[in-house]
Amino acid sequence: MGGPRALDNGRNVHAKKKRRISLTCILASIAVLYLLFLSFVMVAFDGGKKQENNSDESAASSSQLRNSVKEDVKSQPLEKKQATIHDFCGSCMFRGMDFNCDDRIAWVMKVKKLSKTEAIMQNLNYCLKGDNLYAVETNDPPQSSDPTEEWGVELEPILSGSFIKDVSRDEITIAQPKEEKGKLVGLRDSREAEDIVSSVLSAAKYGDREYDTTSNSDATKSEGGGRTAEMPVLTAYCEPVNQTTWKAKPLPIRPGPTTKSSLIPVEFPNVKSCKNIQAQWPIDTPPVDIDPFLPWIHDVFPSADGKNVVFIAQNRRRCFNGQRPLNHDEKLPKGVAEHKNYIHIDYKKNYFMRPQSALFQHVPVKKVNVDNESADDEPRYRLASHEDADPDGMETRMICRFKQFDSNTGKLSIVGYSLSAFEVDYDYHTKRKGYLRSATAEGFDNHMIWQSQLLFKCPVPPEFHEQVRSGDTVVDDYSTLYVDLIPIRTPPRYTPPKEFLQPRYNFKGEIEKLFVADNEFGKDHVLPKIDESGRWENIPVCMPSLFTHVIPKGEDLNALVIPPEPKIKNTIDILPEAAPKIHKVIACTWAATTFRTRGNRAQVGDGKRRLQEWLEFNLLSGFDHIYVYDNSGAFTNEDSLADVIGLFDKSQVTRVDWPCKICSNRDGNEGERSSQYAAESSCRLRFGAHARWLGSFDTDEYLVPMGDFNSMGEVADKFDEDGVKVAVFKSSPAKPRFDLLDDPEKTMTSKGTFTPTVTEDETFLHTYNCNWENFPRNNDLSHRRKQMYRADYVKLHYVHYSTITILSQLSEEEFKSAGETWLPRYKEPHDHLVDEETEATMLHTKSKVEHNTNGWKDRCKQHVSSKIEGHCSLGFPFPKDFDSNKTPLRSDGWAYNCFMNEVIETRWWPKLVDAMAKRGK
Repeated sequence: MGGPRALDNGRNVHAKKKRRISLTCILASIAVLYLLFLSFVMVAFDGGKKQENNSDESAASSSQLRNSVKEDVKSQPLEKKQATIHDFCGSCMFRGMDFNCDDRIAWVMKVKKLSKTEAIMQNLNYCLKGDNLYAVETNDPPQSSDPTEEWGVELEPILSGSFIKDVSRDEITIAQPKEEKGKLVGLRDSREAEDIVSSVLSAAKYGDREYDTTSNSDATKSEGGGRTAEMPVLTAYCEPVNQTTWKAKPLPIRPGPTTKSSLIPVEFPNVKSCKNIQAQWPIDTPPVDIDPFLPWIHDVFPSADGKNVVFIAQNRRRCFNGQRPLNHDEKLPKGVAEHKNYIHIDYKKNYFMRPQSALFQHVPVKKVNVDNESADDEPRYRLASHEDADPDGMETRMICRFKQFDSNTGKLSIVGYSLSAFEVDYDYHTKRKGYLRSATAEGFDNHMIWQSQLLFKCPVPPEFHEQVRSGDTVVDDYSTLYVDLIPIRTPPRYTPPKEFLQPRYNFKGEIEKLFVADNEFGKDHVLPKIDESGRWENIPVCMPSLFTHVIPKGEDLNALVIPPEPKIKNTIDILPEAAPKIHKVIACTWAATTFRTRGNRAQVGDGKRRLQEWLEFNLLSGFDHIYVYDNSGAFTNEDSLADVIGLFDKSQVTRVDWPCKICSNRDGNEGERSSQYAAESSCRLRFGAHARWLGSFDTDEYLVPMGDFNSMGEVADKFDEDGVKVAVFKSSPAKPRFDLLDDPEKTMTSKGTFTPTVTEDETFLHTYNCNWENFPRNNDLSHRRKQMYRADYVKLHYVHYSTITILSQLSEEEFKSAGETWLPRYKEPHDHLVDEETEATMLHTKSKVEHNTNGWKDRCKQHVSSKIEGHCSLGFPFPKDFDSNKTPLRSDGWAYNCFMNEVIETRWWPKLVDAMAKRGK
């Protein structure tokens, strides 16, 4: 048994083991080398990114300090002293890159598993603070003056703005609307360089809606007059933006005469009616596409007291936040960032729109005297620190210039100036929500939903308060008072918000001086004169909203005020001075005759029928007034919701023509329903000021009083008594009851799918009264919840969430003084999840479309857990007294899968049918 064969076998085994060991050693060696290589790459952090030629490798965030030592570094020998951990500067920019030393240390600790002290000492030479700053020899080459070295040839014209500057306005052809397969289409979907300027100028001439659709609309018409030829024309002066100068410290001053010669004026002659200003405003193809420092305005109106002009704007950059996964072995253009293996679909426009993020951040200014200018000239401002800023310049972003037109003489005179104020402090909210930054240079920040709606105001000169409040500045449907809006152009701050919050928040103990205004701006950065700056000019200051849309001008609002509210539990004494309250509960909706579902998957055309039923129900259930933002014009100029709204009394329903498009209907993995978001803010600030409670719902969402309540007004009274400020309703799409639907064969496709259709003699409320979970629902459903809220308490609302409130904006000291319990991360203390049995519930009758019925004949005969929502999209309700021990199948084989709300079925549906019959369906 132990002969030669056994010996050979032993040798073979030994050789195989040896080969296995050798292979293992080789693979281990390769792995070690690879890890060493990765470590080297991360330590270098792309050392090819260079500093400016005259910068030192150990540059601190304080540019003044850096500049004060650079000459000494050149003229004196290197100081031979040993740096210690006490010399560490966490706020310094690591090797001149776009992150600081604290970020670097955190990465080293995480990846290299070093202690904080070890990480600091390993990187100390690059992170030395002021008095100990000295030159450190490195092998890094100097930075090239060619910006393409950093951004690449593809991005350089975008970030430098040269693709705009190189366009001669005289050579631009204003394009006629294009015809494609019988339809007129715009250029916005595929615009580059001069096409962007051309499309903006073309849309300005024809109007957004005429430029993009097949027929003329009423949007350019005026009711009873409007702007005459002698009156000022709304104009945007577009200034090319050069982002490549942003890294220079202090920020370079824009030379006035040079800037003035580069401005591209864009006139909007179709804006000529105060009553139709939302429909006429340039939104879909805005001048913001040329000058991203201009706010993307969707609505403008004066406050009810005439003291402010309120602006509703959106963040245009978020329109280009859609992302796609990187392809295998795809090489990114130089300077383009990826995040979790995703890249922006349109990264050029995303990066070009970076200035939009700056508009959400305050910048302090101080009024100064400029040599050779008289005291009668316009006020001049310089960028300042909080300590140096004027009281009214502490938290601003725009200069506001007011002008008055004399119709007798045709003269336009400047009558005053002011500085804008934010409705909310966006940076402070970012801090209170526990987020590190408000925005990022790379643009992967769509989750910061409060950065979507830009809300601010321009204080009106005091001598015009009464004229604006009464509406006397408007003559024949156009204003004789105008405001110019001049953005203060500074780069976005990508540092943590706490680094530059106003002193009133008292965060001094936490500040690491990552942003020092005197270093970033210098102490003598005087802003250019207004006429040498990019700006919006001749924005009409129309009448307060109630006079424009609801009641006749001059009617005494005090005579319409509702009785005082009941005694409130846990009263908050910090609510602002309120406008006259003429309604207890109002509703806002953004609707259209037809619309496309998210991702453009399906077209739904039942808007008119749905709106009529929804209006009837909401008036029946206790809403005092409903405001309909009619978005039909985004799809067609041939139809609108006006005829449906005309069936109801003007004292109950108001239509606002709102034709602007959503700018991103879920492109890639992100969406930005800008039109909807702006409509909600417009309704809240225009009309919510005159109501106690406001709900913003879709026309497929029915808010139903439950228990002993007969109206939502009664429910609101209870909320007030309990100290509730935000009422939260669970919501999930219900199933249309199969037995109530029209015959599937009428819309059956070759695939066996069909479009579930509510019959003419049925209602959506009744047909969709079948929820996949029995009432009261146990599932959280937080991502679908809707709210009704105190309009004077919520400062910013975002579809499903009361994003910013009066309380959330208070400092810690103010918060505690209000009797509230302070938490480092804000959690709303005055919201309330509504009891679905005793208070109210929401039925979501979301339309089912053809693709929802894939495999329905099989899926709807399979019984699944009631915890599963979408297995079968058609409803087969459980019998009221169903025995749970029995098989949950009907005699015809369909599986029970949803539950009816008996209060809707027995109380509210009969009332709705009766009300619609009386009105004449």
